[in-house]
Amino acid sequence: MGPDLDAVSTGDANRKLTEPLGCAVSTILLFVAGLVVAVLVLAPVDQHVSLFGFGSDSACANVPLNGLTETGSGSALAHMRPETFASTGGQVSLCANKPTMGQRTLVTLTEAPAAALYLAILVLLWQLLRTIRKAGPFAVLVARRLRFLAWFILAGSLVVAAGESVAQSVFASTVVTDSVPIASNVINNVINSLLLPVLIACGLLTLARMIRVGTAMSDDLAGTV
Repeated sequence: MGPDLDAVSTGDANRKLTEPLGCAVSTILLFVAGLVVAVLVLAPVDQHVSLFGFGSDSACANVPLNGLTETGSGSALAHMRPETFASTGGQVSLCANKPTMGQRTLVTLTEAPAAALYLAILVLLWQLLRTIRKAGPFAVLVARRLRFLAWFILAGSLVVAAGESVAQSVFASTVVTDSVPIASNVINNVINSLLLPVLIACGLLTLARMIRVGTAMSDDLAGTV
């Protein structure tokens, strides 16, 4: 029995529909995997290589200026604890020279959640593209995956923004002697971080609705032929 030429043609067409996003997602996932392997190999032999606060002598976290400095005076930065230092720019980079395990964990929580969210989004995109290649663009499963991705991005961005802000503020409280306004830092970070995720989620939900309508029309057309 010869190959199903129609199936091959449809599969090729569906694969082309997912490009260039499919190629970009696969390349990024391979790059991330290679980078993680490289860091894990180099970290034990090179103290300058660090991953989320681990693998180096000092532990540093970027903390928003809100609540840490007065206008132009830098009063909070003048009250650093022993064995700590800071550098300023758009944000304050607070560092502990001899960090405890708790401080390293807090630094990890200021960086790793966002990286984990981006990686999870890439994996979900990869699954979505695989579904499109197998079932075509107009399938109920495609619409479901789009909706899940939309809500995942929105909820994940909210959790990451709040969680990282809490970790930043708590780490800052272990480095400076002044009080750190954790609640206001969390609120400001969440507000400043959610505009783009909300727009992306709305766009994906709209696209999912359009695909569901297109799936129904495709099914109706198939039934009349």
